[in-house]
Amino acid sequence: MASQKRQLGAWQQLPGTVKAGIWWWGAMTAIVAVFAIAAFGNFAFISTSLDRSGLLLLGALLAALTLLIGWGTGRLWLGHVAGRTLLTTFGLIGGLPLLLRGPRLALPALGLLIGVVLLWLPASYRYFKPQAKAAAARRKGLR
Repeated sequence: MASQKRQLGAWQQLPGTVKAGIWWWGAMTAIVAVFAIAAFGNFAFISTSLDRSGLLLLGALLAALTLLIGWGTGRLWLGHVAGRTLLTTFGLIGGLPLLLRGPRLALPALGLLIGVVLLWLPASYRYFKPQAKAAAARRKGLR
């Protein structure tokens, strides 16, 4: 029962940096969803089969990323450290290579990396520290 209370009332307990991270990653989810819809929408207007399959694959990839980021944001909204871990991993794996590709991809890279920084600011770190220690202790106990 105590864990359900924590989950349902987690928003009031979250520090401002985590709340900002939730809004940031929610906006990133919406942006990726718009691009997925655009890729599927443009699929109908292309006549070349190679271009059509490329748009279909791009739309499917972006739809999967939308679900992934949305799930991580939902977990973060509940106050779970798993959401922070998923979004941090996705942000670093996606953001750092984009940043190193040049100025054209700097804006999406900065969007991902800003989201990661919000999840690792001192207030966020202090909030998730007990959960991270408990998870590490459980992993150690399994060995």
